Amino acid sequence: MYRERRKQLRRRRRRTVTGVAVAVTAIVVGVPTLASADPVSDLLNNVTHNLGLDGGSGGSSGGGTATPQAGNPPAYVPPLHGTDPHGQGSDATVDLTPSTTNPLPGDPTQGDEEIIAGDSRGEQSADGTYHGRVTLLYLLGSPIIQVTSNPGESNDGPLQPLQDGLDQICSASGNQLCLTVLGMHSSSNGNSSTNSFEAVGAHVGGPTGINADVLTSNGNISSDGTCQTAHGDSGVADANVGPLTADAVQGNSDSSACAGGSNTTHQDSTVVNLAGTGLPLPAAGCADGTANTNFTPLSPLLAAVCNADDTNGSQTGAPYGVRDALAVFALITGNSSLLKVGAAGPESHAVAPAGNTTPPTTNPPSGGGGTKGAGGKGGNNGGNGGGGNGGGSGNGPAAGTPGTGNGTLAFTGADLLALAMVGGALILGGLALTATAGRRHRRTI
Repeated sequence: MYRERRKQLRRRRRRTVTGVAVAVTAIVVGVPTLASADPVSDLLNNVTHNLGLDGGSGGSSGGGTATPQAGNPPAYVPPLHGTDPHGQGSDATVDLTPSTTNPLPGDPTQGDEEIIAGDSRGEQSADGTYHGRVTLLYLLGSPIIQVTSNPGESNDGPLQPLQDGLDQICSASGNQLCLTVLGMHSSSNGNSSTNSFEAVGAHVGGPTGINADVLTSNGNISSDGTCQTAHGDSGVADANVGPLTADAVQGNSDSSACAGGSNTTHQDSTVVNLAGTGLPLPAAGCADGTANTNFTPLSPLLAAVCNADDTNGSQTGAPYGVRDALAVFALITGNSSLLKVGAAGPESHAVAPAGNTTPPTTNPPSGGGGTKGAGGKGGNNGGNGGGGNGGGSGNGPAAGTPGTGNGTLAFTGADLLALAMVGGALILGGLALTATAGRRHRRTI
């Protein structure tokens, strides 16, 4: 009976996730048809009233006071995944009716996040051994294409034979033509674990040529006997054409703990950068990496937070850090929301080695193990808190600064974003009953 109920629950969740994907696609296609109108206010009034979020039955116009994990941005605390020492980078997550308790399980098969994409993690388990894993996708808790490593192991993804051929082309071209396709690598030994993921990378003409990387992440941890260092980074996309650079939704987290008692945590993130300059999307603080920047004019229907940060708080012992470059919430009411979508979620947690204060004789592995087949792209300087993902040499000047519009359109880019967010929330509202019922059913099992 228990197994049958679990199967029914998974089927229900699968149908809900599929519906969300279809809804988002429909909104992206349909928003331009709204250009001749100004429907935002009407939609907000009608939807919040019909859902009981306008101060009538069920909810308040301000979205209520949220608990750390599930609520609206002013109270949101990004969740740490597990309390074992680890470094982790995740490119994207989708969570229906997110949990109100932090931290979440370190093993996604034991958690409630419906989708996790581009996940890399290196950790030290309770018995002191180091392990790693790299996963293309978790769907309803089930891993789809995963590479793992135990001490003494080094393993690659299923397309590594193809990647070996691409690497030969890269070498023969003098690093002028280098491609990466589903790069997945996990390596662990007695004192470290290094893990990396890259969905697609293209590097033509060297660092000053044309370079692009899509969905990258690293999760690493190492110890030199005196200090333990953990690093996580993730990025949705970055590119450069010569000196012109652009990147979208990037984040890094580094923690270090030493036997002498010293510890450090450093993390940062960006949402959209052009030529090294952040854009104020969806709010002004998103442009410069300001931690916990909230976007709430559409709350309780929709809200977002840029650079959500929790450093050495109450989720586990210091040092630790967890950062969400961008998190979006839909249909917020009371202490919960129907949906949370996160992008670029790095985290790190380190614990000082016990009983050994001898200075190291060799340098530990760098925090951002490079991705094979990336045309000399290398990796991030995880232990040093640097760690960009781009194939270029850094942000440089652009030919021009993007304009803000000339007023000839029926609405501005900001209105377009708002319309898309409102429309998505409308369709997602139709899924609320199914998702909530599924979660309540699971709690009764």
